[in-house]
Amino acid sequence: MIDGNRVEQRLAQADDPGSDPDALSYPAAVTAAIEWARAQVRRLDGEGEGGGTEVLSVRTAVEAYVAARSARAPAAGRDAEKRLGKHVLSDQVFADTHLAKLNASTIRAWRQRLSGELQPTTVNRLLNDLRAALNAAAEHHLRALPATLAAEIRTGTKAISAGSSARKQILPDAEIRRLVDAAFVVDETGDFGRLVLVMAATGARHSQVARITVGDVQAARGRIMVPPSNKGRAGKRPTPIAVPVGADVIERLQPVLAGRRGHEPLLMHWRHRQVGPVTWERVDRGPWATASAALRLWDRARTRAEAPPGTVMLCLRHSSIVRALSAGVPVRLVAALHDTSVQMIEDHYSAYIVEATEEIARRAVTPLAPSPVPTLQPVDGAAA
Repeated sequence: MIDGNRVEQRLAQADDPGSDPDALSYPAAVTAAIEWARAQVRRLDGEGEGGGTEVLSVRTAVEAYVAARSARAPAAGRDAEKRLGKHVLSDQVFADTHLAKLNASTIRAWRQRLSGELQPTTVNRLLNDLRAALNAAAEHHLRALPATLAAEIRTGTKAISAGSSARKQILPDAEIRRLVDAAFVVDETGDFGRLVLVMAATGARHSQVARITVGDVQAARGRIMVPPSNKGRAGKRPTPIAVPVGADVIERLQPVLAGRRGHEPLLMHWRHRQVGPVTWERVDRGPWATASAALRLWDRARTRAEAPPGTVMLCLRHSSIVRALSAGVPVRLVAALHDTSVQMIEDHYSAYIVEATEEIARRAVTPLAPSPVPTLQPVDGAAA
């Protein structure tokens, strides 16, 4: 209660069955709630001192967003802090813009100043974080900000078309094999190689592959039970997807299957901490929390495999989808195996669907030109 008014704000999702991986446990939720309440008191104390009213700006919105996200998921929070700090807070003009004066044109002007070397997918991740930060601030300070701010944010942070260019990165099987082999070479532990191997074999997203457990690998049946995406499944019990894989994949996973319990994460890697300007040391082993943790190794593997410049890890998923379509696998089954919709497959891979089904359609081809009338020939010696 503040000045007799009840103030509420959603901090995170509770760790109920089927919740997101970054949901808060009860102790963590209590800690986050206490910190939030203290922040409200500090803000009100500052307003009561006169002249100390907090100026709502892009900077304060980003800082509050990073703090809240770090409380929910430290690894994701650090990732967002690094990205927003480098591209948003470093732009003094944009970072110091008052939220009351923020509009779509201001956001677009900032976007124009971004480095032209950024990949479309990187820009879209940055826009997603910025949109979330600004929307959270707009919702929290609803009465103090213009009613049109939400629309301005939505328009200014509209994603650029990155999916079409990414889906053009369809690699032939030989090139996929070179990437997998290169991934094992650039990381002597084999951790990164196994990550790329499973992504290529299943066509699953990084977030799905990271949640595969040792028990999900059913070696006897030659398949991996891939956890579905968490999108839109809050409160629902997820049903794993049975994806067939080759015997060679099972064999290369044996080092991380033997002697381990079924509930343990299948794919893990060494986590490091910086102990000097250019010195890092190993801390412990954990799952691949974010795709960004593998970017440096991916760049090295891509270079070693002589893959096209700009090839992203998501090419493994796109290539898997096209491989299945080219093999004549029904569209509905391709969509189910890759945890997506038939509509998405038809919208983005229609050219490959037509190519794969051409032979089937050819069976329906019938001659349309007039057929010549056969001439009967007498048979010599035929019985009268």
